Amino acid sequence: MARLILMTDLSESYANKLLKGIVRFSHEHDPWVVCKMPLSLRDSGRMDEVVKFAVDWKADAIIGQFLPTDDVDAFRRHGIIAIAQDYHQKFNSICNITGDYAASGRICADYLIKKRVKNFGFFGLKGMVWSDERRDSFVDEIRSRVPDATISVQEKYDISETWWYDLNGLAEWLKNLPKPVAILACDDNRAYYIIEASKQVGSENMRIPEDIMVLGIDNDEFLCQLCSPQLSSLNQDTEEAGYNAAARIDELLSRPLEERFSWVEDIIVKPSFVTTRRSTDAVLHPNPYISRILYFINNNIHDRISVDDVVALVPMSRRLLESTFRREMGISIYQYIIKVRVEKMKDLMVNGYAPLVAADMLGMDYKIIARSFKKLVGQTPGEFADSLEE
Repeated sequence: MARLILMTDLSESYANKLLKGIVRFSHEHDPWVVCKMPLSLRDSGRMDEVVKFAVDWKADAIIGQFLPTDDVDAFRRHGIIAIAQDYHQKFNSICNITGDYAASGRICADYLIKKRVKNFGFFGLKGMVWSDERRDSFVDEIRSRVPDATISVQEKYDISETWWYDLNGLAEWLKNLPKPVAILACDDNRAYYIIEASKQVGSENMRIPEDIMVLGIDNDEFLCQLCSPQLSSLNQDTEEAGYNAAARIDELLSRPLEERFSWVEDIIVKPSFVTTRRSTDAVLHPNPYISRILYFINNNIHDRISVDDVVALVPMSRRLLESTFRREMGISIYQYIIKVRVEKMKDLMVNGYAPLVAADMLGMDYKIIARSFKKLVGQTPGEFADSLEE
């Protein structure tokens, strides 16, 4: 029976998802004994005390948030397998539970580029590998696809206290950004700070999502729902990474003691899809008439809106509006309405709703929307739902 110590803050959604994967592996194999190390001991800075705790507890393995200065090789000297839930930078001598951070940045960039904005921002923690790599790939993707984009980066340099943030400084940065702007935060905590800072300013060009779109990473359900408006966020297969970490430990424990520490290979947390909530649930546009139309369509898509409803919004003739919209958006108003309906249906199915239920939530006849879905996605709603389970 394996004995595992978790040296991590289980109040965090990320750590909880890792634990779910570990427990799932344990239930499918011989049950493990899992111990949560007291946070006071983890935060004491005394690695000798941490190692003593692990030795006294007769641990086979430990997963923890280690600092770059920690002597993680001390665990090896006591025959304990150590895996870093990487926190600042990756370790070379032990396995890391790490993410495909570059892919995360690209997925988030693609998501926000499709909102048709020209102004982008990134809010992160300089010196944290997971923030730095997300920033670099996010910025590179935008520059390659939106050559005329403006990109502003705001980062905290002192990473000794990651919970701290300068509300006034952040609010000033947001106030001075060109609008409309789409901002990626390096995680959900930083995204939460952006939303709170925007409220402190209270000026007309700080509305979310009308002026500022905010996207987080990790999809911490509690934190995303706590935000007002609720936060859109990138999901990650963290539970699967926990399962894989447990499988790695189990495999290493089957080896002779002298062979357990000869192989170091990272466990990758893969990004998956964005859960859209109110903080990005709009398509921004510098033309105020087009922006008004996009806002109306995206926020009333559950009703049977028509082109006539859209024409009534702006002081333009139908012919002029249709030509202006097609020039700005590349498709007609009607085509855009259909596109949004299909995208909303996809989002609902990605979040677990059956095709028929998703269509009903949009107030649409299933047969009608299914035809448009097949044309735009290349799959029927049923085929798309099946692909999500593979």
